Amino acid sequence: MTQQRIKPAYAKFDPAHVFDGLFVPTKGKKRGRLYVPPRRFGDSEISFQGFEQLGADDQSILLAVSAQLGIDGLMIEAKPPGEIGQQLRLALDFDNDDGRPLKTKKTSLRSLLIDAGYDDPESGAALARIKESLNRMGNAQIREINHATGWDYRCNLLSSRFNHKTGEIFVAVNPRLTGAVFREQHVKVSLFERNELESEAAKLLHCWLCSNIRLGRSLGNGNGAHIDTLAPHVWGKAAWEEASTKVRSVRRGQLRDALDEISDRTRGLQGGMGWAIDQTSSGLVLVSRPKELPFLEGEHDMRPSEYHDLMSQPPMQEPDLFDPQDWTPD
Repeated sequence: MTQQRIKPAYAKFDPAHVFDGLFVPTKGKKRGRLYVPPRRFGDSEISFQGFEQLGADDQSILLAVSAQLGIDGLMIEAKPPGEIGQQLRLALDFDNDDGRPLKTKKTSLRSLLIDAGYDDPESGAALARIKESLNRMGNAQIREINHATGWDYRCNLLSSRFNHKTGEIFVAVNPRLTGAVFREQHVKVSLFERNELESEAAKLLHCWLCSNIRLGRSLGNGNGAHIDTLAPHVWGKAAWEEASTKVRSVRRGQLRDALDEISDRTRGLQGGMGWAIDQTSSGLVLVSRPKELPFLEGEHDMRPSEYHDLMSQPPMQEPDLFDPQDWTPD
């Protein structure tokens, strides 16, 4: 008997893609160049670089892509037979391609925008933003040196091919994200929770908390963390260390607001029991994650775009039980 495959509606994300400084607040700022210095992760040493800094908006799109790949994505082998598969693999711009399979997905810009939390997925502005985001991530590179196997590879975060007229898109992701979605170590990020959040700091902090706290567990095994230790996970280590006293004070306030936002906005998704967050006067922050994902993701395997389409359907009309032709006067 074939076992039914469970389709996760949440994003299965690679922990290395939550490294400090990869995604930071960029709203209202000029994006500089992206550089995340090499960091040891298991047997690997991983770094990122790109022409433009990636922001919370880019992280939202990448999480949406990861969620959709986890449901019914296909695999691109080392030598894909189809033209689209060949183009996607070539566009990842591998340096030392070791032939590992990659995840790919045919989807639409509209569904990605909804899963990423956009309220106006069919507007020209939203479509322009997602195209810019895909272009930024398509020009950002990940480098991984595996000290156990000796492999050293560099490639783009993702590659995409889309039809400007129909809105259809094919997207493929790098081997680390493929591994997280398909079979290897990953963290679970709820899109329904994230899409309840508005500020960049709250979105970025929520993703980091998801990557460091298992369902039903607490930050630091219940010991929590000081607010100054959380700041680099939002703005990046270098940006936090180089910030002036005034800027640090402002960012602490933004962090406190972000923590309140996560606690308040997720409560309605969990029957009144969302993220439990306690901020002390000393700066210590205690955080506990809900035991389960939101009901629509955990029980119904439903992404935000699927829920949106379901709720957008016109209501079914009640059948008219009275037919005038059946009426006869007394």
